[in-house]
Amino acid sequence: MKSGTLKIYDKWLSTATPEQIELVDSIYHECEQHYNAGGDVVCECYSPDQIIEEFKSVADAKEFCGLKVEQATNCRSGDDNDPELERQRNFEKW
Repeated sequence: MKSGTLKIYDKWLSTATPEQIELVDSIYHECEQHYNAGGDVVCECYSPDQIIEEFKSVADAKEFCGLKVEQATNCRSGDDNDPELERQRNFEKW
């Protein structure tokens, strides 16, 4: 297992298929690696079942995180030192 997040879902791990575990682990791992670039949304808010329902691939999760970052950027206060701008720059590097 690559991600630290998935390890806390013992009950889910005992019932999931190997393919589901691989997908969820990959998505959590990628989002953990890019936590400050929007990956925090998936790590903090999505259970493994929700990840399976929402995303078919790591690319889908990345696109979703990008949309969340963009939404937050669009709602920012407008200051040049706004933390949402830093998240946007981090996502662009992802």
